[in-house]
Amino acid sequence: MEATLPQIASTALINFSLSWTAGILASRFWLRKRTASWQDGAAGWLASAMTVSLVMCLLGILLSLWSESAAMADVAWLDAWPAFQALVATTHYGHAGIAAATFFLLALILHWLFKRRHAELHYLGVIAFLVLLAAGARVTIGHAYAYGFWSVAVMVEWLHLLAMALWTGMVLVAGWAVLPRVLAMEFFPSQERASYLASMSTWATAVLAALLATGAYNAYRVLSSPRDLLATDYGHMLVFKLACVGIAIALGGFNRFAGLPAALSTLATSHAQHGLQTVVAVLRIESVALLLALAAAAVMTSSAPPVH
Repeated sequence: MEATLPQIASTALINFSLSWTAGILASRFWLRKRTASWQDGAAGWLASAMTVSLVMCLLGILLSLWSESAAMADVAWLDAWPAFQALVATTHYGHAGIAAATFFLLALILHWLFKRRHAELHYLGVIAFLVLLAAGARVTIGHAYAYGFWSVAVMVEWLHLLAMALWTGMVLVAGWAVLPRVLAMEFFPSQERASYLASMSTWATAVLAALLATGAYNAYRVLSSPRDLLATDYGHMLVFKLACVGIAIALGGFNRFAGLPAALSTLATSHAQHGLQTVVAVLRIESVALLLALAAAAVMTSSAPPVH
């Protein structure tokens, strides 16, 4: 059964919103000790944005279940209610989807209740734990589940999903939300600026290593031979995803070795500001490449790989 457009769109929505959520959690962790005015403003915005991102995660899961119901029953999308009920009640896909939705709903409720409390680490730990569980439930409805719930394939797929979401989220949040506030309010390098940029760079390096390792294993698992990259639609989409990731890696490397040193330069205020502007511009281009990679991943998730 070929994937329908609603199935692909709902999976892409899950990927995008999960990435945004992961990026918000990472940035709030880096900003937990706030001593600069831009940090307070950024943290307040991130708290509000978390509500939207968790709602979108929950909506994406429910739309995914509804779209899968319509496709499996071969009925019009708006007529899928009976099939939706049957899917949720009797299938592993439905059970896993409801579990993921429940974890996101709990995270949303706890976020509303505790987002303004001062126990930042406790809040972040609980929300992150629920997001990890939701991602785990989501993975069990994918191709890797054919190898068993506790299989290496499922564990690696889960880590790959988390790594891709965290990398994309860090780039999105830093480039479009946090660093623009630094540009608007801080005209010379500071300890707070250096700490945020250093955390972003260190985490990105670690996440990229995990992403490449898990991605290599997944490619080995789903491809019967390198010819599948050119001979199948799944392979074509994987090549496109790899190209987008390669572009993002190149842009990230430029920022690490050229943009960040300039943004932290103490030679001149104008030089540091220009460097930070460059970092933000590169991050935004990188975010586009990563979002395209997530869209490709949504198509691949909704399609059978060659070995299947």
